[in-house]
Amino acid sequence: MRSHRKLVIGIAATIGVILLLLILLPYLFRDRIAARVRSEIAKSVNADVRWSSVGIGLLRDFPNVTFRLNDFAVINQKPFEGDTLVAMQQLRVVLDLASVVRNVTSGGAIVVREVSVQQPVARLRVLKDGTANWDIMKERPAEQADTSKALAVSLRHLAVDDADIVFDNRQSDLAAALAGLNLELNGDFTQDRFDLGTRVKADAVTVRFAGMTYLDDVAVGLDTDIGADMRAKRFTFDDDRLRLNDLTLAFDGSVGIGEENTALDLTFATPSTDFGEILSLVPAVYSKDFENVQTSGKMSVSGKVKGNYGPDAFPTLALRATVENGSFRYPDLPLPARDIAVDLAVDNPGGEVDNTVVKLDRFHVVLGQRPMDAQLVLRTPVSDPEVQLAMKGSVDLRDVGRTVKLENVKQLAGLVSADFSVHTKKSWVDAGQYDRVSASGSLAASHVAASGDALPHPVAVDTAQLRFTPRRAELPTFVAKIGSSDVRANGSLENVIGFALGDEVLRGQATVASNKFDLNEWRSDEESEIIPVPRNVDFTLGFSAKQVLYGKLDIANARGRVLVKDQRVTLDGFRMNMLGGDVLANGYYETTTPAKPTFAFDVDVDSVDIPTAFSSLVTVQRLVPIARYARGTFSSKLALNGPLAENMTPVFDVLSGKGSFATAGVAIEGFPPLAKLADAINVEQLRDPTMRALKAAFTIQKGRLFVKPFDLSIGNIAMTVSGSNGIDQTLDYDLALAVPTSILGTSASQAISKLASNAGRAGIDLGSAAAVSIGVNVTGTVTDPTVRPSFTGTASSLKEGVQQAVETQVESRVTEAKEKVDSAAIEARRRASAQAEQIVNEAEQRAAQIRAAADTAAARVRSEADEKAKALVEKANNPALRIAAQAGANKLRQEADDQANNIIREAGERADSLVADARRKAAAIAPPDSSGP
Repeated sequence: MRSHRKLVIGIAATIGVILLLLILLPYLFRDRIAARVRSEIAKSVNADVRWSSVGIGLLRDFPNVTFRLNDFAVINQKPFEGDTLVAMQQLRVVLDLASVVRNVTSGGAIVVREVSVQQPVARLRVLKDGTANWDIMKERPAEQADTSKALAVSLRHLAVDDADIVFDNRQSDLAAALAGLNLELNGDFTQDRFDLGTRVKADAVTVRFAGMTYLDDVAVGLDTDIGADMRAKRFTFDDDRLRLNDLTLAFDGSVGIGEENTALDLTFATPSTDFGEILSLVPAVYSKDFENVQTSGKMSVSGKVKGNYGPDAFPTLALRATVENGSFRYPDLPLPARDIAVDLAVDNPGGEVDNTVVKLDRFHVVLGQRPMDAQLVLRTPVSDPEVQLAMKGSVDLRDVGRTVKLENVKQLAGLVSADFSVHTKKSWVDAGQYDRVSASGSLAASHVAASGDALPHPVAVDTAQLRFTPRRAELPTFVAKIGSSDVRANGSLENVIGFALGDEVLRGQATVASNKFDLNEWRSDEESEIIPVPRNVDFTLGFSAKQVLYGKLDIANARGRVLVKDQRVTLDGFRMNMLGGDVLANGYYETTTPAKPTFAFDVDVDSVDIPTAFSSLVTVQRLVPIARYARGTFSSKLALNGPLAENMTPVFDVLSGKGSFATAGVAIEGFPPLAKLADAINVEQLRDPTMRALKAAFTIQKGRLFVKPFDLSIGNIAMTVSGSNGIDQTLDYDLALAVPTSILGTSASQAISKLASNAGRAGIDLGSAAAVSIGVNVTGTVTDPTVRPSFTGTASSLKEGVQQAVETQVESRVTEAKEKVDSAAIEARRRASAQAEQIVNEAEQRAAQIRAAADTAAARVRSEADEKAKALVEKANNPALRIAAQAGANKLRQEADDQANNIIREAGERADSLVADARRKAAAIAPPDSSGP
């Protein structure tokens, strides 16, 4: 009994140890295996291969080991640098456990048993020179390849789940897209020959070849066993079936994979002749209730592909598709589409893709009582496309809605007719050989009405006509209404064929007029996106509209030219009446770098209403916050440039510009900085002032608007303003006020009294000044400002009461001198001469004081700028930011130096003017004696 218990315990312990090892071993070897995989990848590929995490397990696929890479991606290097070649949610690989152990211990080959890929996304590209972005394997010396083997394949199962693949081969002009692809391959890859079970399903496949679409969002299915010869790398098909929507193709043949080329030998045909099967490839018909569609008529599809396909090889290709007496009808719609006939042939004798010839010898359909016919021939589609196209017939759009179920269409009516033919080659158009081009006929529409969920607003085309000539397409008339907007247009397009067939510039001109054009009807409720300006367009548009609505703007009499060229839209002499005034705009919007659009505009504004401008324009709201509190009109000249964000608004923190503004008078109500200033010096005139005419100049740099010093008057208060405000609503302004002493509050008067006693010791009678200068520094934000008044003199000392007192003394002495001359001429002349000399001396002293005060103010400006510059540099915490900060600091110092020089220059001018005026008055008192001895 005891021995049995020991046996059970021993077995349980052994199983526990084994389970513990199965759990722990993956963690013990995970890092080493991951490092080995990373090392082998680095040795093998020219690409950036990355993943977020690695997982290893032994239990799920015991006795094999499961290796997982999560968020796996392969990023290309040059010439596709930065492009994602493939990315997937998870790559799961089942490895032979013994081979993994041998690889870790002795470097043996790892044997792969199973591969599973979850939600892969692949972008496969081939350039015109044949360079493929999946050609990423590094070349290794032959001897190294022979003696080193890190990976062996003994695959039995391959699964791909929900793949999204895009293939773009510019060399062969072949493009394909597969969405919702599920792939499963089963077989014993250790054998030279075996049956490869293949299960393929794709939700939507699109194929374009030589400029034509052959499959458009078609569901694809394939369920077959393929004969695989791994030694010969040849795969054989025997009456296998491929499903394209409802169309089934039976195909036979083989595919052989070589080092350079793929050998193709395939034939295919439709087992059925039911017209409904090929009809399923028409998206507009297949998308809605196709299973209920009643069809009749016969069709056939057949073809073959034989030969090598590769960088320098193309197989022979033949495709035939025909439809005879086809018709279809939805049981709940009144009209059938009838008499459908198609005769399509695609041929290539082999050698290269450019030998392909597409012939649509016949296309015929009748909707209602109106037939439509078309023919097409396309040759040399890659090197020099040659196109012959003819179309004749008409369509009553109401019959379209009566024949085909149109989703989300509420109204469709009107008549569209076509009768035109074109025969041209790209080379003829390139060379301007329009005498060789054949183009004639017209396309017309009348009384067209359309509305539905896909259209933001109903569209009504009263009449439209397009005429074709070898050189151009002419639009003699176009009259339509889009929503509430009416449009009248005429014009022409040149080089339409060259633009359609190749990389040629489409040129044209048009005139558009409207009584009312409401742009708001075309604005999306979602956040705006960048609007790219198309390449290869050179178009001139003359535009006029009696009313244009955009956002809160109601624009009248808009007129001017719009030029589209070089991915730039330019406004030329665009005039409009808006915001209660007149606006002239010139400038451009450019998307040469689509992700980083830029703009530059010069705007001339005349007598625009300030409150309306603030409520309507985000630029005014961000850069001129005082406009919120202002009433009146203004005129301005503004030059503005910079980048635009993804929502098509300016990137304000890097905006640049300059300009000026002027107003005949403006009332300010409730502006917080002026309210605080009124409280600080107890002057109520400053709280809600009305300002007389003023002019100012400004610049815009890095999100701040800098105002150059300008003068304004508030009642009998003179003020000089300079400084800046930011898009973050911060303020940094200096105000210099000349305030009459009679209206100063108590606190200001006390400060001035102290100054007067100090000034008296310097011979200045400050107390006799009619007005006194007060410096004010305004910081903080618009809604929470900090106001610091100063009574000790500011950079605006040119307006100080000292100068006023001097001028008053001069005038008083002149008057006294003149009175003395009248009473005693000789004595008066002597005294007047002395008085005149004294006047000049005193003026020179006052001038020296003005210059000294200016020097002090200039020094203060330079000192403050130097402190700000040092602080800016100190905040930079890395070399790159420090370089940028140093440049900003240098600019601060330069601007301060310019301001200081202006202060000194203006002080010198005032001082010189004061002395000159004193000399003139002195000469009037005691003119030079010209009578002689």
